[in-house]
Amino acid sequence: SVCKLKTLPILLRGRGSISPRFVALVGVVGPIHCVLVFTLAGLLRPGYSAVHQVISDLGVGPNAWILNADFVLSGLLFIIFAIGFYHWMRPVISRKWLFASTILLVLSGAGVVNEGFFPEPLPTDPSIHLHRILHNTGFWVIFYALIIALLILGWHLWKTPAWRRYGCYSLITALVTFGLLAFPYQLIGANQIAGLIERVQVVE
Repeated sequence: SVCKLKTLPILLRGRGSISPRFVALVGVVGPIHCVLVFTLAGLLRPGYSAVHQVISDLGVGPNAWILNADFVLSGLLFIIFAIGFYHWMRPVISRKWLFASTILLVLSGAGVVNEGFFPEPLPTDPSIHLHRILHNTGFWVIFYALIIALLILGWHLWKTPAWRRYGCYSLITALVTFGLLAFPYQLIGANQIAGLIERVQVVE
């Protein structure tokens, strides 16, 4: 029936020239690759503390290219996933909402790429002000574009019986992500464990 076709998980059906398994794999590999590489970059940096120092500190100084290349590649993989996601989810989510959420996913991926091109600047960098604005803007775009996209997708998937559990997962992820960003870290001495807090945000 038409109803069953609309609720059938699209990744179980093949159509067009884009492999759904490839799209799904890109979506899984990208974030895992990103976390593994910045973890490795931290281990290779003498004196670096993953608990006390934020991830962005690895974007300048010795071997900074590791983190910056990681961000660029991971962001591009996420954009590829977003485009494939739009192609395969058209029978499940209404066109306008799917388009809006895909744009937000692409923006989130672009924000990750931005972090690779505009890492946290050194205090001696003559372009420090503009550089920091671009870096901070990328950070907020990554998370808030993703949160809004997850809320839109979560709501629409939750309304579709075959995708309801994914909808719940997306809605919960959006709320937890927002909660981690909005949490008053001053209450727990955030400056002492800034690196740990940021890693919890990113991994989640």
